[in-house]
Amino acid sequence: MLIYILSFNILNKYLYYIIQYIIKEVIIMNPENEDSFYDFLQSQITDTPLSLNNELSNMGVKFNHRDDFDEIKLLMDEFIDGNNVNRYIVLPGLRGVGKTTILFQAYDYLLNQKNINPEQILYFSCEELNKIEDCDIYDTVKYYLKTFHNSSLQTLNEKIFLLVDESHFDKDWSISGKLINDKSKNIFMIFTGSSAINLEYNAEAARRMIRYPITPLNYSQHLKLKYNYQTDISNDLVDLLFNGNVDAAIIKENKINRDLLNLKNYNSMDWDNYFKFGGFPSVMHDTNYRNASKKLYYSVETVVTKDLGTMNNLTANTQTNALRLMKFLAEKYPGDISQNALANKIKTSAGSVNTIMDLLEKTHLIFHTEPYAGANARAKKSWQYYFATPSIMHAINLKFGFSSIKLSEYEGILLETLVGSNLVNLKNSERFFDFGIFYDTYKVKKQRVDFIIKKDFDEVIPIEVGHGNKGTSQINDAIRRYKAPHGIVISDTTKTIEKVDNVIFVPIKTFSLM
Repeated sequence: MLIYILSFNILNKYLYYIIQYIIKEVIIMNPENEDSFYDFLQSQITDTPLSLNNELSNMGVKFNHRDDFDEIKLLMDEFIDGNNVNRYIVLPGLRGVGKTTILFQAYDYLLNQKNINPEQILYFSCEELNKIEDCDIYDTVKYYLKTFHNSSLQTLNEKIFLLVDESHFDKDWSISGKLINDKSKNIFMIFTGSSAINLEYNAEAARRMIRYPITPLNYSQHLKLKYNYQTDISNDLVDLLFNGNVDAAIIKENKINRDLLNLKNYNSMDWDNYFKFGGFPSVMHDTNYRNASKKLYYSVETVVTKDLGTMNNLTANTQTNALRLMKFLAEKYPGDISQNALANKIKTSAGSVNTIMDLLEKTHLIFHTEPYAGANARAKKSWQYYFATPSIMHAINLKFGFSSIKLSEYEGILLETLVGSNLVNLKNSERFFDFGIFYDTYKVKKQRVDFIIKKDFDEVIPIEVGHGNKGTSQINDAIRRYKAPHGIVISDTTKTIEKVDNVIFVPIKTFSLM
């Protein structure tokens, strides 16, 4: 019976792909829209090179590159040089993190540095194409090759670069990418999409794609993009965090602080503004921070009401509950309320809350930490949830009005969110090594630290985050309890990195450079 079930499931799986393939091959564009479709593609080929200056500059100053772009550029170079292995790139990320800019920077690089013919580069947005024809990336590429290159996927003998923005508006985007990748080795593809794109790709496509999640900016990335100031302290901060080595980080920190004092156009309030309103290139140059916050909230709302609906066919009621849930979470300290209580608060079921929290996390609007109960065990407690950036939490509170949380407590939650966000982004970057991020479950609440991090087979590292002056009793107690080699205190009153015995004090501004 088991063999029969497995065979049936495998058959169903391949029948699905066969059906999808047949559909892709037989669907013919609506003849009534063909002229409009042709005009759209023609305009993309002719007009995109002319729009690069506007898309890649602000007030005459050209945007700098994110580090993510440098990695993508290397893959494009390899493809141009004849290595066609890694040619299906997917960039998921929240709205406003700079995905579209990366696509235009890729276009600019190919056109002006690699001298690629504009007819060999096709940029288009699926959201824009949807206004003419239901976006189907596979059909679009077939039509483009036939009409502009007198070719097909199988016969194509020149290199083509496909830059697709908002690809999640094609519900079969991952299958389209898989088919294009399988049928031609002469097409290099970059697909971007809302972070909701993480919800919709199948295993067959996943084996062919390279995913580069585009995260909100840490402060180092912020300085690079806004001021063209490059730091190299990240590795030293990671060494400090996991190994307790502070000497190199102290030297780098001193240099950065001196440099920022003399940095042209650098405002002394820049970090404070980044902390509450930043992380997103789309609002980086907005000097009206209330407006910037409104834009951030609109981006969050759009992910829930538009992107999630597109990807998962969520009901309007579920989307409304998701927004209400995020509003409620923004008013609370992480872990202060159970999911059953959340369900009662927004008048829905606990199962619906679990579903919504899972979707919000997969879209990278929130993240969680798990309880820590020992080296080989997990406590049976709920997860604690944080917003992806303090600026998202702050934008929601500015939109709906602040709760009864005291200002000092609110500032502390924002600081804790920033630290957690940096840790999660470090973990997901795969730049160094995998590690776990937990919260403390010690029975005495006042003696709990905020985070516990741990690599496999290594001791735990306790981390305490504080607004205002922080003593050492809490962190020292955690060091003793967990037999940790050292502990970290991150606060907004610490001026410079300092190590006292086995406690390392780190300014929040410095930590945000990691």
